[in-house]
Amino acid sequence: MFKRAVHLLRKFFSSLSFKLSFYASLIMFLAILAFSYHSISVQEENLIAKMIQGALKDSDVIKAAIWNGMMTKDREVIRQIVKTVGRQEGFKEINVYDAKGVLHYTSKEESAKKYAGLNPNPLLEDLSVNPSVRHRMTSDGTTLDVVNPLLNTHGCSVAGCHAPPSAEKILGALEVKLSLGDVKAEVAGNTRRTVVFAVVLFLVISSISGLAVVFLVQPGIRKLRDSAAKMARGEYSPNGASNGSDEMAGLFRAFDLMSRQVNERTRQLESSRRMYKALFDDVPCYLTVINSGYRIVRANRAFTVQFGDLVGRNCFTGYKGLPSRCSNCPVEKTFADGVSHQSEEVWNLGGDKAYVIVKTSPIFDENGEVSEVLEMSVDVTRLKRLQIELERKQQQFKHLFENVPCYLTVVDHDFNIIQANKLFEQDFGENIGKKCYRVYKNRDSKCDNCPVEKTFMDPTTHRSEETWERDGQPTYILVSTAPITNDRGEIVAVMEMSTNITESKRLQGELVVLGETIAGMSHNIKNILSGLQGGLYVVDSGLKRDREDRVRIGWTMVKGNVEKISNLVKGILYASKERQPEYLECDPGRLLEDVCSLFETKAGDDGIRFVRDFEPRMPACLLDPAGIHSALSNLISNAVEACRESKKGEGRTITARARIQGKRLVITIADDADGIPAEVKEKLFNKFYSTKGSKGTGLGLVITRKVVEEHGGTIKVESEPGHGTRFVIELPLRAAQGPDAQKAAV
Repeated sequence: MFKRAVHLLRKFFSSLSFKLSFYASLIMFLAILAFSYHSISVQEENLIAKMIQGALKDSDVIKAAIWNGMMTKDREVIRQIVKTVGRQEGFKEINVYDAKGVLHYTSKEESAKKYAGLNPNPLLEDLSVNPSVRHRMTSDGTTLDVVNPLLNTHGCSVAGCHAPPSAEKILGALEVKLSLGDVKAEVAGNTRRTVVFAVVLFLVISSISGLAVVFLVQPGIRKLRDSAAKMARGEYSPNGASNGSDEMAGLFRAFDLMSRQVNERTRQLESSRRMYKALFDDVPCYLTVINSGYRIVRANRAFTVQFGDLVGRNCFTGYKGLPSRCSNCPVEKTFADGVSHQSEEVWNLGGDKAYVIVKTSPIFDENGEVSEVLEMSVDVTRLKRLQIELERKQQQFKHLFENVPCYLTVVDHDFNIIQANKLFEQDFGENIGKKCYRVYKNRDSKCDNCPVEKTFMDPTTHRSEETWERDGQPTYILVSTAPITNDRGEIVAVMEMSTNITESKRLQGELVVLGETIAGMSHNIKNILSGLQGGLYVVDSGLKRDREDRVRIGWTMVKGNVEKISNLVKGILYASKERQPEYLECDPGRLLEDVCSLFETKAGDDGIRFVRDFEPRMPACLLDPAGIHSALSNLISNAVEACRESKKGEGRTITARARIQGKRLVITIADDADGIPAEVKEKLFNKFYSTKGSKGTGLGLVITRKVVEEHGGTIKVESEPGHGTRFVIELPLRAAQGPDAQKAAV
């Protein structure tokens, strides 16, 4: 019962009605008290001022009576006047002092004994300096003390009583002490009445304001409270604006507006909550909310399906199987600095290794402190495996790019080489950043039929066959281009693949030559067989007719054709067989002299002159004498045949020249016959191609070139129709090895 009463009292004292009425009445009460205090203080001051004016009048009357007594020199009269007046109502004491403050007359005998000497009353000080009337209240506030100086008038200074000199302005002072009891009583009465009035007014105003609050304000407040409670429960619906014009109506309208806004915000918040909840549960990754104790407080559906219900357990033991926190825990870092962190981790999911990207995000409380951390874990195992496979493929591509047996370069839009493989760098050097046409072909501008440019224009593959100059020799290259695009399908570069097909071209040429060779060889064999058949026919007819001359003629024909077959077979074997030169120490001059001597006599019969432009004795060097002898014999033999069949007639000249130039031996065989047409000159070194018809095998110049190339040298032909022909052989000079070197038997 007592507790209920205390509860009701607390509820009443904490109610808005009590607070409004109490504080309003209290303010009114304090205002009344302040006003009453001020009024009573003013009233008290006025009463005291009135008493002072009365005391001054009374002191003046007493001064007049004392004056008369002094003029008659009757001290007893003065004493009686003082005592009589001092016994009047309102007077407490009357004293008369001289100018020195010595008491002469008093209405109380005890004062005469008390102030036998000088009176310590401060109002008696400095009377001669300041002759004004003075007054003060005693320290207990019950007595008003008024001092009225006695002035030395002209009548007093000439009287015969005591004749004070006129220079003395003050003769003494009259002190009148009045009781303030009546004034205090009146002020106390007024004070009591004022306090009672203030208390009554406080109670009345409190009651009236309380009733006004209860009946006028509290219903509206109760309605607002009930509406706020409904709004908190989500049950309040605005019922339209209030029709009133007072503050409560305005408050209701503001509350309705606020409730509409709150309802709208609540609907938006609820929609966002449902959306975020659905997102939290349905997002295809693992989401957990972890508190400061590293315990899981919430988890989404994907996490629960994979790991089970681990809410309340530590994150590091729940799905990582660790006895303590991770060494590089992103959750710990986010709790420490309040920012997001990311890490890559390896988990064990169902016995399989799983690659996971973990990202954390702080969740702040109302004080701005990190209360929880949202941990998002994405299984990127498939992506990681694709990345590993991509890296492996990249390594394979790099290995293929570096080791493919052709030149690979990547060229940008400005035809700059931005990447090259190992074979390219071995043959061309480091050329990254340089123009492709300058590196490949030593050009100052791009090629006219550039496949790279075509690929940049249309993203397709282009091919072309080109001829490059490498070490002074033509090199045949098959160029193929392919576009390199970015993720938007734009061509950013072109890969240029250049394959050296010189050997293929050579084999292709040899196949062509082989065809021509077979055709020529078939024709030669056919002619030889025809000659053999003719010779056999003559021999056979001579034997039948017993004519020895015909047998000899036929046998000569057979031997000639057999010799042709022998030379053809030997030439074919020499031209086709791979052999190493048999180097011997020999004199190139003597070797050339022997060949010239071999043909000079027979050529002289046809009016052909030999010119020797070489030293008979030249420095010894290492050569294959048999091979060089055969090569020179073929060249001089061809020159003799050309001069013999020349349209210019007799008097032709064959010049044999030999020089040692630096480290090379240069041999030149020239004639001044009719020369060689251009189309024939291109086929001179083809097998079985001959300008002599059935007289030649078409292998002489082939053997000559083979001998020269076996020595590491070169042979070239210079000829114009009508201006003769010149063959130039250049051989690298091999010095003799000393006195013990093998001598050539030539």
